[in-house]
Amino acid sequence: MFKAKDIMNAKPEHCQLETPIAEIIQRFADDGLDHMLVLDDDSRLRGLITESNLIEQQASLHVPTAMMIFDMVVPLGVDKFEHEIARLQALTGEEIMQADINTVAPDAELDEIAALMSDNHAHHLPVIDKNSVVGIINNRDVIRALAKRRK
Repeated sequence: MFKAKDIMNAKPEHCQLETPIAEIIQRFADDGLDHMLVLDDDSRLRGLITESNLIEQQASLHVPTAMMIFDMVVPLGVDKFEHEIARLQALTGEEIMQADINTVAPDAELDEIAALMSDNHAHHLPVIDKNSVVGIINNRDVIRALAKRRK
C-alpha cells in the first residue's frame, strides 16, 4: 500500500510570507509552477499559492474607461487604476495565499489522501511531519500511485 512519503515530492517549491508578488509570478512563469507553499521564518507551513490565486489578483484590476468629448479622449478613473496597480505590486505571499489548507502525515495511506483531496476539492496536499514540511502531493502523484497499485 502506498503512503504519502512514497508518492510525495520531497522538495516542494516555497516562498516566504514577505515574498513580493512580482517575484512569485516570475518563479511560476520561469519554473512552470502551478503551486507554491508559503513558509514562515521558522520554515513552518502558513499557506499555499496556486495559479488561481495569482489570476484572481490580476482579475480584480479594473482598467479605466474613456469617454469622447469634443473629439478628445478623456480617461475616467485613471487615479483609481494607478492606485490599484500600486496595490497589486505591493502584495506579498502572505496576502495572496490560501491559509486554510489540508495537510497529511507521511504515513497517510493512499486511499485517505485520495478521499481528502476529493472531499475538499484539493489539488495539492502538503505533507507535514513534526510541524515541518517534508513534501507535497498533487493530483498527478495520486493518479500515478493508483495506476501502479492496479498493476
